[in-house]
Amino acid sequence: MSFFQRLQINAGARCAAEGEDKMAKNHGKDAYRTLVRVLIVLFVLTAICAAGYFLLDQSAKTQQKENEAAAQTENARLEEQYRQAKAEEEAKAEQGESIQWPTPKAQGWDVVDLSEFPLTNPRQLTVTRHDLLLGGMMLLNHWHSLPDDFPESDLISVHTSKNGVPVKNASVKLFPAAVTAVENVLAAAKEAGLEGYIIDEGYRTRETQQGYYDKEAANYSERLSGDALIEKVRQTVNYPGTSEYQSGFSFRVDRYKKDDKAFMDQKFKDMEQSNWLLAHSWEYGIIFRFPVQGYPNETVSDKSYKTGESKSLSIYRYVGKANAAVMHLMNFCMEEYIEYLSLHPHIAVYQDGVLKYEITRVPGGDTDITVSASASAKEIVASADNCGGVIVAMSY
Repeated sequence: MSFFQRLQINAGARCAAEGEDKMAKNHGKDAYRTLVRVLIVLFVLTAICAAGYFLLDQSAKTQQKENEAAAQTENARLEEQYRQAKAEEEAKAEQGESIQWPTPKAQGWDVVDLSEFPLTNPRQLTVTRHDLLLGGMMLLNHWHSLPDDFPESDLISVHTSKNGVPVKNASVKLFPAAVTAVENVLAAAKEAGLEGYIIDEGYRTRETQQGYYDKEAANYSERLSGDALIEKVRQTVNYPGTSEYQSGFSFRVDRYKKDDKAFMDQKFKDMEQSNWLLAHSWEYGIIFRFPVQGYPNETVSDKSYKTGESKSLSIYRYVGKANAAVMHLMNFCMEEYIEYLSLHPHIAVYQDGVLKYEITRVPGGDTDITVSASASAKEIVASADNCGGVIVAMSY
């Protein structure tokens, strides 16, 4: 091979190598450009999503504020309407005009709205803040927390009840009115042939609730904080001060018979004991506190959107006979009932045309208060509802 031929071959090889190198460089540049384009697209999509979430969040907050303002305006209008109607009826009464209440149904139970009518034969009753907290209607949930002057010292052990209520241990405590109601309802269940109940838990101290909360929060504290952590933990454990167990009126019910395996193998919600308690507890001033769809049985409709609790909890709550009757008859949870009374601040409950209960709600409750009550009532219980009002329940 001549020198010239070798030179041509070497030149061709160099050109081929330079071409391959150029192609490799161009390919690398193309890949880099593609990666940059993908990153830019992802960045734009992320920015759009973030902007969308921000706008939706701001819209939701704005809507919430507008709803709250509208609700306050409507409540103020209704309260003013009620005051005017009451003043007119009182003026008629002073002039000797007869005031006729609406006629209730002759048969069965009936709840009658008397918001346009004043009390007949009223008398003034002064109630201390302490007694208002013991009335049974103090609401506790995610949005209403335990007051600082909560009368913890008034709690008593359910174990010491005169009728020997079965309890998990002597540390289970409730307020006296709740203990009496538990005694009465379980005595009635026994007369109906049902036994085997046990009060599994009652009042929780703030320290106990804090311990449950801290233990659950520890599971998420490495990746969550602030409101996000609170929201996550409260799906399982309520924030201290907002647990129903801290009310002193609520208790968890279960089944118990010593050395009876067949009895203990059943779930309480599936037992006749549970069905009877759900059907009759209101007659003794006790409600099922957190109804969810189909729990504890198929007759129960969901109220979690009002109570904030979607868990299946066998928690019962003392509220007094008059209040429990209205909640049962109108299928209200506690939150719905208080809302109803804020719009209808004077109602009456009849059985077969006979007046059984009369209930009013007036603003106040943070201090001692003087309220109007019927002089004809056999029993009068006033309670702060922890929502800016006092509920006065009169029994006849």
